[in-house]
Amino acid sequence: MTYFEFQQMFQTEQDALNFIIEKKYGDELYCPKCGTVHKKLYRQHYKPKNVYCDNCKNEFSVLTGTIFENTHLDLRMWLYAINLVIISRKGISAMQLQRELGMKSYKGAWRMMKLIREAMGKEEMNEVFEAIVEIDETYVGGKPRKKNKHDDKEDNDHFNKRGRGTSKTAIVGVKERGTGKVHAVVANKDKEGKKLTGKQLFKVLDKVCKPNTKVMTDQFSGYNILDKENDKNFVRLQVDHNVIYSMGNGIHTNGIESFWALLKRGIHGIFHHVSVAYLQSYINEFCFRLNYRNNDEAFDRLVCLAVK
Repeated sequence: MTYFEFQQMFQTEQDALNFIIEKKYGDELYCPKCGTVHKKLYRQHYKPKNVYCDNCKNEFSVLTGTIFENTHLDLRMWLYAINLVIISRKGISAMQLQRELGMKSYKGAWRMMKLIREAMGKEEMNEVFEAIVEIDETYVGGKPRKKNKHDDKEDNDHFNKRGRGTSKTAIVGVKERGTGKVHAVVANKDKEGKKLTGKQLFKVLDKVCKPNTKVMTDQFSGYNILDKENDKNFVRLQVDHNVIYSMGNGIHTNGIESFWALLKRGIHGIFHHVSVAYLQSYINEFCFRLNYRNNDEAFDRLVCLAVK
């Protein structure tokens, strides 16, 4: 939503609090201790965030268990931060968020962004893709440096290899053709120290795709597992990128590759550097934003995830 729409919707902090309560509790407040609903619960006038239960004499905060719990900031700042994350196509840095909200502490803005991304990561993606999907992998990280400037050229060329075999972090992504929705995960090494194996790639597909889905791939050997019989009856269609980027008749992986382009522009242009420890949360952010293209729907959905 625009700044003016936001201002009209949340004129006071009480408006923001009521909106959050509605998303968390729906039509009826309930006591988390005894389960009492509505009639014997009383909102405190001196502490608007607190509710008193006359049944068990328990006082609790309506923000308990949400990303807003224990915050000292105006709740409108939180909701506006959520709105900024949604409308910023390539993301917004914690430093920029600090300037937009007028916060004194960078650490506070960074924590706010971290919690918002964690809420985005709660979105369930279990067997939601069908018909036709594209799967591909990409690599994220700084340019591999030379082992030593005195090393011979052959060793350095091998160390600086791009694409498969690089020391960068691998990411696997699946995009559904019909809806344009994306699911992407960091490809961590298995117990044997391997990554991007056939079993790992199949596991990514198995989580998000329904049976009988057609899967577009390139000629990476890891996808050969799809040529064998499998429980989901996935059908593989492949394109040879050494020859052409589209085989015609819709056989290509251009959709997921366009998502990689957007992700990398955001990481390099907005965030500049992303730690491997937090990389999945950044990927979740980009996936969520793409999957909810309608900003109003995205805002409501993200607030619902934030209060889970």
